[in-house]
Amino acid sequence: MAILQTNNLKKIYEVGGEAINAVDGISIKINKGDFMAIIGKSGSGKSTLMHLIGLLDSPTHGEVILNGENVSELEEEELAAIRNKEVGFVFQTFNLLARSTALENVMLPLMYSEVPKKDWEKKAKEMLDVVELSDRMYNKSNELSGGQKQRVAIARALVNNPSIILADEPTGNLDSKTGYEITNLFNKLNKAGKTIIIVTHDDDLAKIAERKIILSDGKVVDET
Repeated sequence: MAILQTNNLKKIYEVGGEAINAVDGISIKINKGDFMAIIGKSGSGKSTLMHLIGLLDSPTHGEVILNGENVSELEEEELAAIRNKEVGFVFQTFNLLARSTALENVMLPLMYSEVPKKDWEKKAKEMLDVVELSDRMYNKSNELSGGQKQRVAIARALVNNPSIILADEPTGNLDSKTGYEITNLFNKLNKAGKTIIIVTHDDDLAKIAERKIILSDGKVVDET
């Protein structure tokens, strides 16, 4: 069974009295252990699709099925709980708390989980070890380089052991060398069994994905 499936997914925005089909009838299926890249030019619908499958937004039409459950029409409170447990997010801009340590940033999703408080620090340290950043766990995030910040963000995405990792242009703010290191980290995580979906313009990052879908005008125009 697919971990994540969309059926005829549509998102329509009203702009100046005109209907814009940001996502226009997309049906995809993602199985456990998949590594998928979503590719397309600016305005193709990549970010809108990511918001829909990441449960950050609700579709105008169609369904999002996560672990066999139709989550398309759930209330925001229910969505937030599922999102925190099942989806790990990695963003281009890192989205870390600047004055909190790496360890505190990684622990943040656990505060909204069912994990006992006594286990938060241990789990967060384990994830920082996975991303090879244990030596920076007590540094505040504003003391870290871009690559180190992204490693913290990846550790935070992993800490609740989500069903999928969703990454939006995760190498977009990094130099080529650091971007290569982050690309290798995603590859390593996928080989360890993590299901990863990446929205990217980065050809090197897209190349390592086993599956690719190319969007244009809100539709899938190619899939490999």
